[in-house]
Amino acid sequence: MASDELAVEDEFERIQQQWRRRSALRLLAFLALLAGFYATTRWLGFDLAYLWAHRENLRSVLIEEMLLPGPLWEQLVADAPQLLPAAAETLGIAAAGTAIGLPLAFVLGVLAASNVTPRYVHASVRLFLGGARAIPSMVYALLFVVLAGLGPVAGTLAIAAGTIGDLGRLFADEMEEIDRGPVEAVRSTGASLLATTSAARLPQVSTAYLAWTLFYLEINARKSTVLGIVGAGGIGYPLIMAFRARNYTRVMAAIIVILVLVVGVELVANRLRDRFGLDRERAS
Repeated sequence: MASDELAVEDEFERIQQQWRRRSALRLLAFLALLAGFYATTRWLGFDLAYLWAHRENLRSVLIEEMLLPGPLWEQLVADAPQLLPAAAETLGIAAAGTAIGLPLAFVLGVLAASNVTPRYVHASVRLFLGGARAIPSMVYALLFVVLAGLGPVAGTLAIAAGTIGDLGRLFADEMEEIDRGPVEAVRSTGASLLATTSAARLPQVSTAYLAWTLFYLEINARKSTVLGIVGAGGIGYPLIMAFRARNYTRVMAAIIVILVLVVGVELVANRLRDRFGLDRERAS
């Protein structure tokens, strides 16, 4: 009996020591993260006192220029002939860029799945997709401005390049999570890789692929709104020109059009997902 009590006490002491060690490690990790955060903000020049001292600058711009209903409405009406075509161009860039990048993303996504192709194939394709995803759309836009010149063509190519990398990776991940049962059943009949993929793999991911495509169309609509800053077309151009002119009422007018555009695309995409019964849980 005494030995059982001693064993219980020893076990309790061991658990207590483990808990103390874990608590100490967690505290040290938290303090290290806090110190790293503070050092990073100091290195970046982040100064709350300076921001607080200059808070009136932001307030005066917002209250006196950007959010006055009368001048803002007048600016919207005056700039409508410029902003509405720019918004339509932005939407066109997003839609065309997604449509151009989608087929390549589909093919590369299938090739990048480890349960479809050999290691040397899917590893190489995933490496390519990772490199494509690492480059921001603004950098793609700068590169394609050199190729295609200023205008929406450069923006469309930039969106397409980003779509290939991002959607390709998402498609590959979806393909790797399919049920192997139907694949093995079709393969046992002697079907080729192409026949097995089209008959047993693609039907399992078609809904997810469509949901991801609609979701990424929303993302591309948001990306397209700023490509005009580097001359790649869309509503970003009048926005940056208004900023450079320090005409903040015009800036706010462009921002309102951007908000309407992005929210409208999201509403349409959501309606399409509901219409076709697509599950957005994994896409969001």
